[in-house]
Amino acid sequence: MDISVVVTLVLVLTIWLLPFYSREFRNSTQLMLAYWFVLIPHQAVAFTNAFLFTTLRADQDARSFHKYGVMIAQSENFIFPIGDIFYRNMLGVIYWIFDPSLILGQQFSILAFSISCIVLIQLLSQLELSRYKVPILLVFGALPTMVFINPLTLREPYEIMFFLLAVYFGLKMHMTGGINRYLLFMIISVACMAAFHQALCFYALFLVALFLLWSPRPVSRLLNIKKLRLIVFLVVPALIIAIPYFTAVTSPISRFLTGDIKELLDSISTYRNASFITRASYGLSFDSSSSFMVIYSTFKLYLYYLFAPFPWKVSNALDVYASMESLLRLVLICFALKNWRNAYGTQRRLLGLMLILYFSMTFLWALGTTNYGQAIRHNMLSWWILVITGLPLLMETLKRSFPGLLIRRQ
Repeated sequence: MDISVVVTLVLVLTIWLLPFYSREFRNSTQLMLAYWFVLIPHQAVAFTNAFLFTTLRADQDARSFHKYGVMIAQSENFIFPIGDIFYRNMLGVIYWIFDPSLILGQQFSILAFSISCIVLIQLLSQLELSRYKVPILLVFGALPTMVFINPLTLREPYEIMFFLLAVYFGLKMHMTGGINRYLLFMIISVACMAAFHQALCFYALFLVALFLLWSPRPVSRLLNIKKLRLIVFLVVPALIIAIPYFTAVTSPISRFLTGDIKELLDSISTYRNASFITRASYGLSFDSSSSFMVIYSTFKLYLYYLFAPFPWKVSNALDVYASMESLLRLVLICFALKNWRNAYGTQRRLLGLMLILYFSMTFLWALGTTNYGQAIRHNMLSWWILVITGLPLLMETLKRSFPGLLIRRQ
């Protein structure tokens, strides 16, 4: 039997049994069933795409990554710069070890999604939201975008997984107290996330600094705060020195790290203007001619990134779906903000941290996203944050508004 077939079967079995390694899943039959419920369509998409016909969104980047991975495996010429080339070579290594196979590459993507589900449930315990874990897992994993894109040979499943791991370890570091081994785990997770996309290198620096300066309690333990700030001054400069060695000298990251903000803004404007115009394009440019225009155009780009296509621009089925997802995003943002406003104490600080993570991540992608087709994929990275911050209050509101509606909490 072909080794790739054996490994694929092992991966499929591992993915199905993975929740048994988590106490939260073992102790909840409903949670286990919810996991399998969202897993079934992921596997259906993967096997359909591999053996029957090309599924939605699987005919461009996903196929390209797979083909490059096969070619790299055959050439045995591996290089690992930050960005899409890193993922191509990661696939190349997998195919070199186990033989090229599309279904194999897709199973690794589903494995990353499965680990994300496990980490998400662990994270809910830290955020004191465990009673909502079943609906949160269902809404997180059953979003059609997640179902059709996560099983493909794309970078997003790994970016989501490492983003979740970084946040989990960052919170674990604070819950344990002081500087501990979870700081190292967080930095490793952040570095792995950044390896898949140059834009995430910006976010990696921000994320490390944020967790080192943030505290789940009011700033009263001065000694620990001083230690955290000391680590910031040690870790962040080291990252700043290291990153340019893994990126092109002329890249936006290098411009940012060398303080050439004007050139960075110009490069964003040039990139957006040079992008291909498609039916789904926003038709917006980034104006760096003045401070006012930078702020105005950035705000407009951000609104389009989150909520386009607007109802008056809907013209086909994809537009309808994208518009409905944008509406859902708007509803969850409103409930997330209200949930944060109603919270108090440690819970308020935790929800505030989650919202900072959400708005900062979406802002980063908004600058480089030129059409809502890209936005659908990029919004996957922050979707889990919106679900855990907005869904609980939405459920409680629905229960109060419709008393006869059965909405069970787990």
